[in-house]
Amino acid sequence: MKKRVLTGAVTIPSLYLLIGYGPEPTLFILVLIAVALGSHEFYSLVLPENKRHEKAIGILLGMVLASVIYFGNPSLLYAPLSFTIIFLSITYMLKSTNFALAISKMALTLFGILYIGLLLSYVTLIDKTAPGKQWVFFLVSTVWAADIGGFFIGSLLGRHKLFPKVSPNKTIEGLGGGVGGAIAAALLCRKLFFSDLDVFHCIFLGFSLTLFGQMGDFTESMIKRSAHVKDSSGLVPGHGGMLDRLDSFLFSAPFLYYYIRWGG
Repeated sequence: MKKRVLTGAVTIPSLYLLIGYGPEPTLFILVLIAVALGSHEFYSLVLPENKRHEKAIGILLGMVLASVIYFGNPSLLYAPLSFTIIFLSITYMLKSTNFALAISKMALTLFGILYIGLLLSYVTLIDKTAPGKQWVFFLVSTVWAADIGGFFIGSLLGRHKLFPKVSPNKTIEGLGGGVGGAIAAALLCRKLFFSDLDVFHCIFLGFSLTLFGQMGDFTESMIKRSAHVKDSSGLVPGHGGMLDRLDSFLFSAPFLYYYIRWGG
């Protein structure tokens, strides 16, 4: 608990300052670092027997995809995705000695590229909307508030399991605490940045981002259970690995982006 609180007390203000006051490419660089670290943890979980250079292919292609999305037009993703599939096919065809495992390894490599490289890139797409930085703050604040609210309420009051098959420690009470924390953060962001944002939309976003974040958390828990580990790594003291910190953003960022584009 102490490590968890101390780490949060240091990293949360630091990230807000970097995102808010850093030079223009700061957020992209942070996302690229997160893609690299998260992808490394992912491939260490699902393809532990792969050699270092084979994992590096997935990490590099995930970073390339994130860069294409940041610098280019998202509607032009067909080309890099197509060549990613072709490149992976040729690589595993040339390198594999056991073709019975080649397809499953290739599929897992491709999934990692899309799961982390594509989904996390929505954070940079949100930054390109208007007003981008404020929406990024909205996303980060609601997701972290949901995590904090869910953790403390779940620890204090949690009795009824939410989805024990995938995540034994998550409770319905914790989910309620997460929703409450996210809505409170959303309303605070409305007061600071979005005075014209309807209260109903604000509450709906807080509720929805919590649900999408929880689905992202469950997905990562499923991956970890398949690898028989509790945390994706020990990179972040008291919090596990980078992937443990990213899981909620991977599903909530795409939802917020399309809500801003189409629903807001």
